[in-house]
Amino acid sequence: MSRKHSSSTLVGAGVAFVAFLLTGAVPALVYGGYMGLMLSGVLFGHEANEMLAARIVTGGGMVLGLIATMFLYLVIGAFFGSVAGAALRRVTPQVTEEGEKQSADHT
Repeated sequence: MSRKHSSSTLVGAGVAFVAFLLTGAVPALVYGGYMGLMLSGVLFGHEANEMLAARIVTGGGMVLGLIATMFLYLVIGAFFGSVAGAALRRVTPQVTEEGEKQSADHT
């Protein structure tokens, strides 16, 4: 991966991380916690929700939901950033060392 490609990928991942913080963090915690509650109910019984192990499983579900959703946002954002960077490089004219512009077809 060249330097030109990585900068647009990082910008896309950064935008996606901000979007994750604004729109995806709370639902990821809620659905991860629900998954942890269902799993602890299966493992320990639904009446054992006050056990420490059940609370650990529920908290682990919340962390797992948060991390999985964050990775999903980052991968999709990096992909779209890379595609946008490639499209911009294709459309904008390139400047050579002599100072003359070349069209995108001649590169």
